[in-house]
Amino acid sequence: MEMDDELLIRIEDAALNAWPARRQMILDGWLLRFAKGYTKRSNSVNVHFDSRLPLAEKIRTCELAYARAGLPVVFRLPDPFTSQAVMQALDKAGYRVFDPTYVLGQAITERASVPDGVQMREMRPKAWIALRADLTGTPVDHWDVHREILELILPEKVLLGLYVGGEPVACGMGVVEGDLLGYFSIYVGKDFRRRGYGQMTMWGLTNWGLDHGARYGYLQVEGDNQPALAMYEKMGFETCYRYVYSKKV
Repeated sequence: MEMDDELLIRIEDAALNAWPARRQMILDGWLLRFAKGYTKRSNSVNVHFDSRLPLAEKIRTCELAYARAGLPVVFRLPDPFTSQAVMQALDKAGYRVFDPTYVLGQAITERASVPDGVQMREMRPKAWIALRADLTGTPVDHWDVHREILELILPEKVLLGLYVGGEPVACGMGVVEGDLLGYFSIYVGKDFRRRGYGQMTMWGLTNWGLDHGARYGYLQVEGDNQPALAMYEKMGFETCYRYVYSKKV
């Protein structure tokens, strides 16, 4: 799918804003993000703009910054914004790519009807974190940094829980910036999968996004998550661009 560069840049910027880091710094057009090691997106060097500094020197500066924070340095490299020179410099410095991730998108124009018996609830962060912990079978305290990230989000957001017969079965987050709606953290409890609840959660987020001025939706999916990729393709999403991570091996 051919997309104009302006939309790609807007999606990239909106996605970074929708999943912020606790601390960050800018180094010659690269955005360095730090969040106690919680998720690669919030703890990586994001290559965005062209470099003026020598690349080998710049990579070393990034390594020192993450060493001071007690974190490994990981580069996040979106295909549309990463030059061949950057890839070659990282390769020469001993870095190798991993975890290809796809950014998918589609225009959103129509509201969806949720089946009878299915309820969408807007939730506060504490309750939503508890729901997500329950759906994923992890302790609530595992999500402490996630809760901090939620509090840092500046664009308008919604935290949804999907309930069937009063029982929680799925959750998701939507973030609107301008006319862009980002879909994040779509989780379905393991006992409720393959029943369409993930898609229904997406419908609920889409309806909320339309009510808040969104006209285009985007999301990020890891390349090895074939069930999710198949679901989103079935829903009409198409690939906007890809990014990979890179670390020393």
